[in-house]
Amino acid sequence: MSAISPTRFRALSFGELDGRLWGGALWAGEPAVVFGIGDATVAAAGAEAVDWSLDGRGWRLRGDGFDLHMEPGGEELDHDPAPDPGQTVSGVEELCRVQGTLTIGSDTHRVDCVGVRWMLDGVDVTGLGSLRAVSGWVADDQALAVLALRPRAASTHGDDMIAATLFDPGGWVSVGDPRMSTTYTADGLPAIANLELWIGDGEEEYPRRAAVRATGPGAAAQTAPFGLRVAPMSCHARGHDGAGVYVLATFGQ
Repeated sequence: MSAISPTRFRALSFGELDGRLWGGALWAGEPAVVFGIGDATVAAAGAEAVDWSLDGRGWRLRGDGFDLHMEPGGEELDHDPAPDPGQTVSGVEELCRVQGTLTIGSDTHRVDCVGVRWMLDGVDVTGLGSLRAVSGWVADDQALAVLALRPRAASTHGDDMIAATLFDPGGWVSVGDPRMSTTYTADGLPAIANLELWIGDGEEEYPRRAAVRATGPGAAAQTAPFGLRVAPMSCHARGHDGAGVYVLATFGQ
């Protein structure tokens, strides 16, 4: 095993299809994780609390009360989340499987569920204002992933760098024009995210729509580079219901 380079940007979300168990993790110079089972949650941040290492093509996250291994579950998708060809950001969105153990309080739970991971290179963390990573799944092989990065000087979603991928039973589907609108509570917590994911080309282009809705407030973790909030969500996509996760990170605050 080896440590993840501090120059790289990594994110992970996972959960059971019934929404009972869920989690999210982010590496942006320092690691932070938030996990939940029902109404119980646990959070940890910093290299002393979270050992985030490479294990072949997978990741392993270990700390007080958790030992999780993430293994890619499908074809690796190279993806450029930057709409401007002059940008140097490159990355991958990937469906995966998360397995291991999670202890909250006196209860230890076996984890074996679907997840989504993001890997980005070329991101200047010092220039970021926020990150939103939204994932949803209605089956082990049917999921969606949306990632939006907002520069610190920006104030609206029109300035976001945004990328999205649909994972269907037959393989992944690239999204040419992803759009996401989030409604927040009075406390600033994500409540609802509506997704409009355009696929196809020319006259054959059409949107795949989905929505995720918070099923609880989630929990937060704080490191020097960023604050992390992870919330469990329900997911509705193409007439099917499932679960998901909303990962929200704020930088420089």
